[in-house]
Amino acid sequence: MSIYDPLVPEPSAHDARDLERVRAEFRHASRPFLGSAATWLTWAIVLPAAALLTRRLPADAYAAVLFTWSGAILLAGAVEAIAIFRRAQRQAPTPLGVWALRSQGNLSSVAIVLSILLVWQGLAWTLPGLWLLMLGHSFFVLGGLAFTPLRTTGRLYQLGGIVALLPVDMSLEAFAVTAALANLWMAWSVHRQ
Repeated sequence: MSIYDPLVPEPSAHDARDLERVRAEFRHASRPFLGSAATWLTWAIVLPAAALLTRRLPADAYAAVLFTWSGAILLAGAVEAIAIFRRAQRQAPTPLGVWALRSQGNLSSVAIVLSILLVWQGLAWTLPGLWLLMLGHSFFVLGGLAFTPLRTTGRLYQLGGIVALLPVDMSLEAFAVTAALANLWMAWSVHRQ
């Protein structure tokens, strides 16, 4: 018996029904976000491109790096926002969907603060690993409740995050490969759905 056993009792049939009800609510709330494979394909192209372009920039070109990543996120984010707004016109957002978006915003705020701290401490090379781990956690936990393939996406991101943190100066390449594979997996999964 471990110290965690009292916190994790054996699941009952009632617990299984509760979990399925939560998953059904998350599936319903996520419909506007999981309606288009094109958004995932966009992320599969834009994020790796930004990572590989960053590798070509001088190490002290912080403004150029910030501009590259801001542009990449705005571009792919615009494609995603258009798809979400189109689907949201057919289905009103749910309180659960709004809560999940706010949770994601909070997680992103934490990652931004940690990113600034790491750059200030001279550890900018760890940023790809940090972001992969944070995204992986989010996809695995929240996304996995809505759409089972997001659990695999989360695991891929987390594995990529671990590889990116290895001290072999391949963090950007690990980010590029992980983002491409994980987002292609999601594009295929959404298309297949």
